[in-house]
Amino acid sequence: MIDRRSEEEEEGVATLEELPLSARLVLNYLEFEHLINNKTYVTFKEIIDGTGLGTRTARNAINLLRKKGLIEAYLDVKERRRYMYRLNFRNLTQDRIDVTPGLYIVDVGLGTIPSMTFRIYRVLRGTAVAFYTDSVPTSYLEFTKCTCAMQRLVNYEPQGFAEIVYTVTNHGGSVALVMDALLDPQVVKPYVDAVYESSDYSHIMVYRVIGVSPIQVALELLLMGREDKVSYKREDIIIRIMTTKERLQLRDYIKAYILTMTNEGLTLREYDQGSDFDGLKAYIIYSKA
Repeated sequence: MIDRRSEEEEEGVATLEELPLSARLVLNYLEFEHLINNKTYVTFKEIIDGTGLGTRTARNAINLLRKKGLIEAYLDVKERRRYMYRLNFRNLTQDRIDVTPGLYIVDVGLGTIPSMTFRIYRVLRGTAVAFYTDSVPTSYLEFTKCTCAMQRLVNYEPQGFAEIVYTVTNHGGSVALVMDALLDPQVVKPYVDAVYESSDYSHIMVYRVIGVSPIQVALELLLMGREDKVSYKREDIIIRIMTTKERLQLRDYIKAYILTMTNEGLTLREYDQGSDFDGLKAYIIYSKA
């Protein structure tokens, strides 16, 4: 009886992974509204505003999720013609997923709730300790409703971090190191090195988990071959991504990168005032909100 239920749960998760991006965005948005904002139901307009999806795309995603039994709908008795939606948590199984013991280095990418992948959700949900850098919004971690101990990374020395990773994984648990790969490489390097360099930790498995990255968005804009721009806000950080042939003179930014695409391939480098590339290029700019 127990074995059969486990197989059913695994099959349900596989179904979630196969959902189109639009349906996963709707699921993520509803989870945020239910678990963080404590809403019982949300309207169709709220789903459109919260996900950024077009009307037809959102409607198709909702119909698909209703067909799979993942969301429920009811007619608002006050508005009559307006439907309200909520998740059917009985058919969502990602809460019960166990992750393989090890250290999970999680790159939040854009760091917004809709950009969180189900893999990141499950890793954070199943981890024992989640260390995070200061560029990661705590709301991003709290969204998963994990029972993990959330610890600010800079409060620990690299060796102390490595000892906690060893202790947790040695007892069959997992540890997450949540960071922004474009903002935090130098911050996290000593901590990851402390794990790799100690012979005592040679058996520890290290996994890399990646969310929707600003580099992906920048590459998509480059492939479109025209000048364009988008922006994302995560708490007190704004991420701007723009493609242009102009040489921008940036000011008041936290960190910035330039992505270029030539016949020789892709090149990503940190922004500097003396960039001499004259073709279409993508700027990835982090600044304070």
